[in-house]
Amino acid sequence: MTAAAEDTVPALATTRRLQALAVMGWPTARLSRETGLVLYRLMPLLTGAAKTTRREDARAVAVVYVRLSTASPGLCGVSHIAARTARERAGAAGWAPPAAWDEDTIDDPSAIPQWTGHCGTVRGAGIHERDGLPLCAPCADALYRRRLRDAAHAARTTTHA
Repeated sequence: MTAAAEDTVPALATTRRLQALAVMGWPTARLSRETGLVLYRLMPLLTGAAKTTRREDARAVAVVYVRLSTASPGLCGVSHIAARTARERAGAAGWAPPAAWDEDTIDDPSAIPQWTGHCGTVRGAGIHERDGLPLCAPCADALYRRRLRDAAHAARTTTHA
């Protein structure tokens, strides 16, 4: 393995952290300044386009995440317009907030954000709807599987009637 390959890590956890901060209202320019990542390095991580990242960049984002995930952008000098724009963009993309992750799962590639505590189930999808939360991909998949199962059951019932 080359030295360059040893200095890279999977980008997923870094992406999750950046997206969670954006959900809170931290704008891209501020994330760039806080992490020391220039925009051309930050944007692929934020959008999920990057599959790997430099180990030092992942570390920088993790440190900033610990600090900013418990801070209010508005109380840290971010304008309400910039914060609202960041939140709207993150909401439209369906990104998960910091509360959907815990320290044990944010780095786990197989983990899913726990918006409801039941994500990935039909019950979780119902909680999304009840609480006005954006439907996460695992809950959307659970609904889709439920609809397929219900349609197959209805077809069998109709055939046998």
